[in-house]
Amino acid sequence: MQFKKLAIISDCVHVQTPDGKTGTDNAVFLKQMEALAHSFEETCICCPVVETNNFQNVRFYTHPSIRFLPVPNAGGTTFKSKLGILKTLPYWLDAFKKINGWADVVYQRFPNNINIPGFFYFYYKRKKVFATYTGNWCAYKGEPVTYRLQKALLKNWFRGPAAIYFEDDKYHHLFKTFSPSYTLADWQQETPFVEAKKKHWQKEPLHTPVFITVGLLAPMKNQQFILDCFLVLKKAGFKFQLYIAGDGVLRKSYEQFVQQNGLHDCVFITGRQNEEQLKALYRQADFLVHASLAEGYVKVPVEGFFHGVIPILNNLPIASELIGNDERGYIFSVQEKEQFIALIKSLLQDTDELQHKIEKGRQYARARTIEQWQAQFLQKIEAYNY
Repeated sequence: MQFKKLAIISDCVHVQTPDGKTGTDNAVFLKQMEALAHSFEETCICCPVVETNNFQNVRFYTHPSIRFLPVPNAGGTTFKSKLGILKTLPYWLDAFKKINGWADVVYQRFPNNINIPGFFYFYYKRKKVFATYTGNWCAYKGEPVTYRLQKALLKNWFRGPAAIYFEDDKYHHLFKTFSPSYTLADWQQETPFVEAKKKHWQKEPLHTPVFITVGLLAPMKNQQFILDCFLVLKKAGFKFQLYIAGDGVLRKSYEQFVQQNGLHDCVFITGRQNEEQLKALYRQADFLVHASLAEGYVKVPVEGFFHGVIPILNNLPIASELIGNDERGYIFSVQEKEQFIALIKSLLQDTDELQHKIEKGRQYARARTIEQWQAQFLQKIEAYNY
């Protein structure tokens, strides 16, 4: 490996205990960064770090070579919060100066406010860099101006390889990637649970299927579509259980909808789940429903594949790739509620076909582990002509 010291710049908020342990409630981010750190002698993560006594759902780093360089937590959706970013610039620039003098290579994760000034700083310092754009690479309605700016910077002026969740051959330094949640060991650990589910289906018909949807409870994730359709299904006598995992600005609205429409016996809003709680939900689920209006990489369906859960996805650009010509799941359109309702009603007609989809999904997931993600990044930065 030509690089020994890695600096990672991210807006993922971390917490620190009084005794110095640092962690985050974003378990996927933690696992990915620890995997990258295994390939470097030293790793420094530059990110917002807050002190708190509330460690609910927080997972702490265990990798011995990782240390942290805190910067202020800044940003938000309001104009006032955007202006507040300017006050934090001196702290960020001081952090960038330290990173530039210490690191061999810098990993910048976009989109985030920290990496806008970070882009310009390391560009003019001619630092060796690589990046990921974790959002939706295609333009979409309501996309923030700062996101469009960051994509333009990455396309036209970034000085290293940059990973995106989209095929874009126009720019030689861009490459398509994915965002894994699990390791190969996780995949292997899940095998007996998936096999037990398949055997149960062979012995007993699936009378009351369990559905799950996972994500931020926000307009763009469009859980209201799912609630509207499952209300129609309930009135038609279709038996089911639906778990809505996540939290956000629409949680109270969704809880009111469930109560007002008598769905409390079959629709359960769980709130945000930690890694183990979410794993338990996946294990009891049969189908995963995802009605999002825009996505970068749809991480949740691949998590479903790991657990033998069959995804049912809105026809976003990445949906066909994930589903694979109907061999791993189903695609619908949020413009066609009746079509979606008919699809849900028809799911249990062929359990042999469902088991075939489970197996195909499991093989897809096995090829998209954290180990494969790590190897892809290392190969790209090793081969890149800086």
